[in-house]
Amino acid sequence: MSVTPDDLQRQAFPVFDAAQITALRAYSTERPTQTGDVLFEVGDSYYPLVVVLEGRTRVLDRSQGADRVIKESGPGEFHGDLGLLTGQRAFAACVVAEPGRVLLAQPAAVQEMIRTVPDLSDLLVVAFAARRQILMQSAAASLTIIGVEETASVRTLQEFLDRNRIPHRFIARVDPAVTTVLAPFGYPPPAQTLVVVRGARLLADPTPIELARALGLDLVVDQAGPADLLVVGTGPAGLATAVYSASEGLSTVAIDNIAIGGQAGTSSRIENYLGFPSGISGGELAFRGEVQAIKFGARVTVPRRAMTLRERDGCFVVGMDDGAELLGRSVVIATGARYRRLGLPEQDRFEGVGIYYAATDLEARFCGGNEVVVVGGGNSAGQASMFLSRHARRVHHVYRGSGLGASMSEYLIARLQRVPNIKLWFGTNVIALHGEEKLEAVTLKGPQGDKVQLSVSAIFAMIGAEPCTGWLPAAIGLDPRGFVLTGADAGTSSSYETSMPGIFAVGDVRSGSVKRVASAVGEGSVVVQAVHRYLQDAVPAVAPEPIVAGA
Repeated sequence: MSVTPDDLQRQAFPVFDAAQITALRAYSTERPTQTGDVLFEVGDSYYPLVVVLEGRTRVLDRSQGADRVIKESGPGEFHGDLGLLTGQRAFAACVVAEPGRVLLAQPAAVQEMIRTVPDLSDLLVVAFAARRQILMQSAAASLTIIGVEETASVRTLQEFLDRNRIPHRFIARVDPAVTTVLAPFGYPPPAQTLVVVRGARLLADPTPIELARALGLDLVVDQAGPADLLVVGTGPAGLATAVYSASEGLSTVAIDNIAIGGQAGTSSRIENYLGFPSGISGGELAFRGEVQAIKFGARVTVPRRAMTLRERDGCFVVGMDDGAELLGRSVVIATGARYRRLGLPEQDRFEGVGIYYAATDLEARFCGGNEVVVVGGGNSAGQASMFLSRHARRVHHVYRGSGLGASMSEYLIARLQRVPNIKLWFGTNVIALHGEEKLEAVTLKGPQGDKVQLSVSAIFAMIGAEPCTGWLPAAIGLDPRGFVLTGADAGTSSSYETSMPGIFAVGDVRSGSVKRVASAVGEGSVVVQAVHRYLQDAVPAVAPEPIVAGA
């Protein structure tokens, strides 16, 4: 059942009762307040949960030069969001509107009460998640992207922000509002894409990691010693591993290159996952999993790409693309697989401006009123066609096989056949792409060698899967297709352990795995038992020199 806007508001802004206030006092300090007191400010990296006892407080958006009241709160209400658990900087300011008294709980205290007091935990976690959803829906002006929406640079930033649920808005370069937004910065630098952060900082053509650092989202992990477990990849398998590992008391750090959720996080709808009879989007499922992992104390850091893996001083070192390193007594590889590229000579020109590998609301913006092509025979491709049929004039679903029965769920095949603006092409391949600055047409080749050119605005490639294993050392055995060998195939008695003791693999990256969300979650939950056994038998690691992973 979907959550209505009214339900979301109720979840986001509950009121503590007297018993809950009493429980909160054990984790808080009380202070009197005067009108105008600033309890936390925009950009603060360390700020408290504010619970109003007497008087009134306001949360303010300061991004447009004049303060805008986001929420005014009275006795029993509170200010704070997921940043208290993740270390993200404050998106807004909190000031006192009427004098009184407040309770202030610092982030470490909030994390402790969430771990140990179920009554407070349930209320706070649900409220934090709902508040982030409301922020995303409002496209808050605290972060502004200026550029041409069809360009790859804009899409890369939008994908990073959307999938990480970071509030932002987009303004086209030709919009007159650009002059006002850029006025504080004088003559703008020559750049294809500009980003204004909280009205105070201008970035020219930033990468996702540069943007994350400017926002304070590049979470720093200080390590005086190795974590019990490093989880590389946060799709369903990696998220499940992080949730169960952290909930069972293992110090856990999870990393991902773009966003939480992996390939599943880009799915517009997952309908055959237990407990969601009306379906759930991959992004929403991933967000809930991330909140669970954080709730239990796991550290999640994005965007970070793992580049190397090696042993040192009795533990494992994961080297990342920015030169930082993370240490772990054990590692779970959950890097999954990515869709294959089309293998056409023209495709580089159209990446991000016509060729896409996900079908979410972000990509759907480029389909309105146009025809599009979806290539692939799996459930993800089928769900993409169903989703895009609500936005595009016509969806051409192209599959090289003679039918979908071997690779797609029967319920989904039946739906595709019933949608009037979906056309199924079997025994067909895309053989050419056409266009100038963006994709304008494709050529298809049918089973009899016949060719047809279609005018389309986008092609969604969801063909096969290539394992993300290029960063692994030679000591970890792979099958002929590049997937990680585990268990007996790797010469070990532990089902998910690789040929390198202490290194495990789960989910789509593992050889022989079932490519389904439910099985990935199952593997992630079960592997933690094997990690526990390994850590119990392993010789304690010698703490090396402290390493700081982060900017």
